[in-house]
Amino acid sequence: MAGDDRLSRRAVDAAGRLDRDRDDPTLGNRHGEWNHRLIAAAREEPGGHRLLALDHPGLVGHLRGSALEPADHERALAGLVVDTRTLTSVGWKPGFARTPTTSSARPSRRTSRTAPSAARTSGRSSRSEGLALLGLAYQQRVRETGDPSFYPRSEEALRRALALAPDDDLAVTGLAALAASRHRFPAARRLAERALALNPFSPSALGILGDARIEAGDYEGAFAVFDRMAELKPTVASYARVAYARELLGRTAGAIAAMELAVGAAAGTEEPAAWALVELGNLYYNSGRLRPAERAYSEALARFSGYHHARAALARVEAARGRVDEAVVLYRDALEAVPLPEYAARLGETLAVAGRNAEATEAYELVDAMQRLFEANGARTDLETALVDLDQNVDVADALARVRAAYAERRSIEADDVLAWALYRNGRCVDALRHSERALRLETRDALKLFHRGMIERCLGREESAREAFRAALAVNPYFSPRWAPVAREAAR
Repeated sequence: MAGDDRLSRRAVDAAGRLDRDRDDPTLGNRHGEWNHRLIAAAREEPGGHRLLALDHPGLVGHLRGSALEPADHERALAGLVVDTRTLTSVGWKPGFARTPTTSSARPSRRTSRTAPSAARTSGRSSRSEGLALLGLAYQQRVRETGDPSFYPRSEEALRRALALAPDDDLAVTGLAALAASRHRFPAARRLAERALALNPFSPSALGILGDARIEAGDYEGAFAVFDRMAELKPTVASYARVAYARELLGRTAGAIAAMELAVGAAAGTEEPAAWALVELGNLYYNSGRLRPAERAYSEALARFSGYHHARAALARVEAARGRVDEAVVLYRDALEAVPLPEYAARLGETLAVAGRNAEATEAYELVDAMQRLFEANGARTDLETALVDLDQNVDVADALARVRAAYAERRSIEADDVLAWALYRNGRCVDALRHSERALRLETRDALKLFHRGMIERCLGREESAREAFRAALAVNPYFSPRWAPVAREAAR
């Protein structure tokens, strides 16, 4: 999600001043060679504890804000934000009410725009602010390069900032964002709450708190936070979170409407607009609408040339159409730009379905190497690595153990779904059904979750219920997976 608009040029300037000693003008763009070095690193260090650190070129990235004047979208916002009684912006059912906010306690729009400046400046020196901005810039560098070795650097800079200014809400928010990026969501929640105690008007801290509540399975609390965020500042970040909440509730049309507002809010930008367009395309893709998805992805590339998320998304479209060679090229292009595990996993799946097993094995080796490097730099990837293994039906007992470890802290519908799949793969279908029911408790229109439910029902001998689940999955998105959609089609007959 996009950060505060004030963290753009100042972040670049601060990063350049504080990190000039690391300048390496010969660095250039090393993204293209990193995937090969990842596999080599994994083979050299089976324990996965080697840190692969690309030389840092000093100017560590532009933190692009996505702010717009609230007045620009006043009418649109009126249809998104809730009143003081119900969570109507995300479509939460009326029975779930939040505590009303009295008019005397609720800040006016003018107050909400001006009060943060006082909070942000208290207890902060120019040195501590520069360190905080440097820490945030390191996180941006991870997003730009896929290199998690910038996480420890970010943490060091942010903790040094707090040592100089213990009440610096910017540094605390930066640590919250770092914890969320590392999938350490309980810590992210605590830090976001601390940041909001220092500055109750921070949309960034609110967004992180909402995300952490999502991962904890506290959907009512998360949706209330997203509403508050949208009330304070209608931006790409707040519109996108409203869209996500609506998607979780199975309100695809409402999610698309909110994401279109996010695209409009990003007008005049490059990367934020491209990101919003890819998210819009994903909503179309996940509902089986390939043409509008392809249009959104192509527009993202037109807005921001070479955008890796758009290339990987177009690869999914090509794979859905059975154009494997074209999909493979696009996935590899995306990996050359920024080596992310999800790109390699989808490449491996596409190659495996096409019978190109040697290439698929190499892609899955790449996934494993990337994930171990993320873990070596403080990230937790238990759910993500387990799902890759479960889909391949390898190391399923170990995968179940990893999912259980993750589930202790992550009680989201995503975690319930992966746990259900892990239990199914281990032959524990009664337990799997209970978690599959929890995974679908919000009535989310997710084809993969419905497919998993069908497989579990079939394992329990409930053939008609299984067929209903398979048909429901295909009705949501007949292209949901190159590996599993054909299985669902056969089983739905």
